[in-house]
Order: sequence, then structure tokens, then C-alpha cells
Amino acid sequence: MHMLLIQPPIEDFYQTGIRLQPVGLAYLKATIKKFFPQVKVTLRDYHLGYGKRTVARPGELAFLNDYYRVPDRSPFSTFHHYYRFGANIETIVRDVARLNPDLVGISSLFTAYLPQALQVAKAIRERLKIPVLLGGSHVSADPLGVLAEPFVDFVIRGEGEKAVTFFIEEWLGKKQWHKVPNLGFKDQAGALRLNPLEPNFAIDELPFPDLSDFDPHAYRLGRDPLSFIISSRSCPYHCQFCSVHQTFGRTFRLRSVENILQELQLRVAQGYRVFDFEDDNFTFDLERIRALNSALRRELPVESVRLMAMNGVAYFRLDAEILSGMFEAGFRDLNLSLVSTNQKLMRQLKRPLHLQRFLDVVEHAFKLGMRVTAYQILGLPGESSESMIETLQFLSALPVVIGVSPFYLTPGMPISSRVKSPLPAWVAGRLTSLGATSSPEEREIIYTLFIIARIVNFLKSIKITEQKVTLNELLEEKEMWKGRDAIGREILMRLIKGKGMFGFDGYDFVPLPRFRRDVFGHFHNNVQFIRRMDGGRIYF
Repeated sequence: MHMLLIQPPIEDFYQTGIRLQPVGLAYLKATIKKFFPQVKVTLRDYHLGYGKRTVARPGELAFLNDYYRVPDRSPFSTFHHYYRFGANIETIVRDVARLNPDLVGISSLFTAYLPQALQVAKAIRERLKIPVLLGGSHVSADPLGVLAEPFVDFVIRGEGEKAVTFFIEEWLGKKQWHKVPNLGFKDQAGALRLNPLEPNFAIDELPFPDLSDFDPHAYRLGRDPLSFIISSRSCPYHCQFCSVHQTFGRTFRLRSVENILQELQLRVAQGYRVFDFEDDNFTFDLERIRALNSALRRELPVESVRLMAMNGVAYFRLDAEILSGMFEAGFRDLNLSLVSTNQKLMRQLKRPLHLQRFLDVVEHAFKLGMRVTAYQILGLPGESSESMIETLQFLSALPVVIGVSPFYLTPGMPISSRVKSPLPAWVAGRLTSLGATSSPEEREIIYTLFIIARIVNFLKSIKITEQKVTLNELLEEKEMWKGRDAIGREILMRLIKGKGMFGFDGYDFVPLPRFRRDVFGHFHNNVQFIRRMDGGRIYF
């Protein structure tokens, strides 16, 4: 038997530069090889390594045309071109035919990219007549919707390692699909069947992801090979805008420090030098993070590796001791999700909020020399524009890069039971849709705050010797502005003088009509200063 595992291409206005390694599929490959060494397993990443090409925007995204109307080359640019990142269908089908597998498993991680996963599934099923299985976060959230597609034979919901071993056993045996936990299938009458969910293997029993199909240099941060590390699964919190429990269940599980170290040492030997801990809550267990920091300092060549945790660092579980330990262990970047400063809204959404702890963590990380990125969600259901502006002002006064993420709604989010969107799920479920709202006014506010955050980050990055300076003084120093920064200065001067927001298409300044001058005015009139990344202040 030969099983092919596929990471499909995606289509969007942009893609993240480094968080691309298909570690979930690599876990599946390792698990199958552990229990069925006679089964051949090939992993193909059709997303990375095939470049990008411009494609037509889908009609469902036509409402964004006025927002992404110009190929903006200014420092405040949003998006314009719509791309396919990865291989085209003909390339994929041709490669799959050459590999000649008996079964194909396709990852459908994100609701936003479901159309591409289904496109690959349909082409393979119809042209090559190979059974197709889909799994991943979107499948866990909407298993029947995916299984209903005529070209999808099976789905696996939840964690896949244990389920796939039962599935392979039945594939090689009597094909009694009803015995496979977590499996969805079509019975002989064509009815859709979902088997009960069962717990996965104990987390320390899982084999390390099998990365043998990848060149270590394919996934990089700068020039350094990067590998994901997943040191825990699920999360003990119940934020209403998060769907992690759909895939990983509600039981929070931690890998042992020894088990994590063994994988890290293996990856170092394989040539990897950057390690991104992709846990949903990396720092929740204080005893383990202390022990892990100590072990990392002791066992890893800290001087030659870089550690990151880009996904799930809970600031409300950090203190000076933990932060110092992380820094000594090799962590230099800290990604913190604030979400909002609105205490009432956070209670409603079951999201912890401790502003003083957040401030303390940011200041201590800054003193250590860590680069902090702090995230805000724009357009949370029930949040006013004033509340969003207050959060943006709060972050502007701290030495952090501001990461803003327009709210996106995916099936399975607890909040989805009471918040509806008129948009198709794959549209409402993407950041670049500027919110799942049906209100043009709300979308304009989200769009405007998205750009304001870019303006703030632009000012935060300015390198000058003065610790305190006013924005007007800064803009008057015409000689210090060069290249793209000079374009940013001109746009800022026009905006402050009330002329509106402009993009720059490489030849001329182009008005951006969806930018709300009143929203910018509210922000501009109420923010006191912007704290630069070097600690200096720019006063408004």
C-alpha cells in the first residue's frame, strides 16, 4: 500500500512568510510508519516551493475591490493582487499520477483555504480515480459539509494519529469503516456516517514528526532552517472566538521536558536552527516552562539556535522570572495576544484580561532586549469603534510592534452559534475579508484601524537619537526621510492636514476613499504619544 499525504496550495492576497511547515501531516506519516512499516507513505507540500502567481479575485470577494483598489507601494499598504501560492492543478495531478498512490490524504487546515483543498481533492478523485480522505481543523469543524462532496470518500475529525492507524488497519483488512474512531464515511446506500470521537494516543507516545520528505532549507527564517515544535495540545481556556477545541478536544496535554528535548536534539542534528513552538498555550504550566527553560539552557547550543513562540504565549501566565528564563534559553521574540482592553467584552467572550500584568510583561521583556509583538482583534462582535481605538491607543504607548487581525468567523467557534455572517464560510473565515460583518460602515472602520496600526508601527520603527520629539517636529525634518519612508512622510502630512488617506502606486498618490477620516481624527486627537521600539516617545 502507498499513501500520499498532501498539503494543498492556497489563494489569498498574502501568505505568512514562515509558518508553513505541514507538521500535522508529518505527525501522521511518522505514526503510520511506526505501526505499519510495510506501508509506503509520501508527503508532498504543494504550497511551498512553487512560487506565486496572480489570479483573478473570486466574485465572492468583489466587495473588497474598493478597499484593495491600488497596488500601494507606501509603508502603509494593505493588499491588492490576489495570488495562488503553490502548484497549479495540472502540476499536482501529474505528480500524483507519477507517484501512483493507492490512497490520498489531504490537509484542510483553514476554512479560508477550503476551496483549494476541495479543488485538489476533486481533480485527483475524478482524473485518477483514487480514494480521497480529508482531515484538519476545518474538517473537524464541518465534517458533514466536507464529506457531502461527491469526490470526498472519507474524513477524519479531531486529532488524526490514532484514527489513521485504525483506518489503515481496516484498509489492509476487512474495511469495516464503522470501527474506525473519528472517521466519517459514506455507507453502501450513500448515507453520511460519523463515527464517535475517541481520545488520541498519550502525547509522549506520539512519534516525532517525520520530516524526511523535506529539505531543511525549504522552511526558513532568514537563512536559517526552521522547524515547528508542538509541546502541548489544546488549551485550558475557553475563548469564544477560538476553535481549538474542535480539533484538539478540551483536555490540555503537555509533553514532558525530556520528550521535547529529544526532538530538539534530533532537529539540531538534522540541520535545523530555528524552532517555533506552535502550542496554543505554551506558557500555561509554570512548573513545566521553568523546567523547560532550564533544560534548554543546559542541553541546547543556545548560541547557535533561535527559539520562538509565535502562536500561543499567555501573558497572564508570565512574570519576570519566567521571562528571564526564556531569554536565557534563547527566546528573543515574544508574541502576546491582548485582543482588547475592553474588560466587559472580554468577560462576555470568556477571555482573561489582566492589563497590569500585560504592562509588566511588556516592560520586563523590553528591558531584557526581547522584541514584543502585541496582537489586537479588530471587529469582535459587540465591540464599538471607540473600544477598538482605545486598545490601539493603549498599544501605541508601549514598546511593541502592533499586530492587528480583523476578526474572522469559522465553523466551530463557540461564538458562531450566536453570530451569523451572510458571507460564505471561506470568505468570513479569512483575515483579508476585513471582518465577517455585513455592514459596510463596520468594515470601513476595521479597514481604517488596520491602516492606522501600520502608521503607528511605521513611527515606532523610526531611528532617531532624541528620546522625546513631537510628530510635527519629526515631519518637518525633511532631510532625514529617504526612499519609501519619504513617501510615508508625505502621506502622513496630507492626512494630518485633513486631505484624507492616500496610497502610492509608484507614480502618483491615489486617494483611498474607504479610509475614515473621522476615525483617524478620533485616534489622533486622543493618543498622547507613541512609544518607539527603542523606548523613545513621539508626542502628538
